[in-house]
Amino acid sequence: MPFVAPRATVRPMRRLAVTALTLVLAACAGDAALNPLPDPRERGPFRVTSDMPLPPNVERTASGEGCRGGELRAASASLPDYPARGWARGLQGWSIVEFDVLASGAVENVRIAEGVPGGSFDREALRAVRDWRFQPLDEGAHLTGCVVMFEFKMGNVTIR
Repeated sequence: MPFVAPRATVRPMRRLAVTALTLVLAACAGDAALNPLPDPRERGPFRVTSDMPLPPNVERTASGEGCRGGELRAASASLPDYPARGWARGLQGWSIVEFDVLASGAVENVRIAEGVPGGSFDREALRAVRDWRFQPLDEGAHLTGCVVMFEFKMGNVTIR
């Protein structure tokens, strides 16, 4: 006659197996081989694996006259983060962002005019500009076609 474990011992064993599996998976999650995108604070040195793409003529790339309608003074304008994936792969690039500024100083209609290699570099540039704020403009003023170019080079981000 085959041995049949009583129900009372199967449940604790199943619970023990699930707990052990959870602990193993949690320990593996911290393994760098399974998590290829390092925390930005723990990235280590930037290792270049690509040439810096030639920057474009910003005036030709951007549309229209560019930021016409009044004087622009930044209240809050932080640079984008270097994309973790770009850092891990040693990539470099640039993004040209166009945007409009409302009379309140808020930014709207943020868009990429051009970007190389695009992807995460463009997403970081868009995220940064969407968070920008400017001093309120003269009543009824509205700036359109403002342009900024970010260079992602050798692990650093600059405005060009």
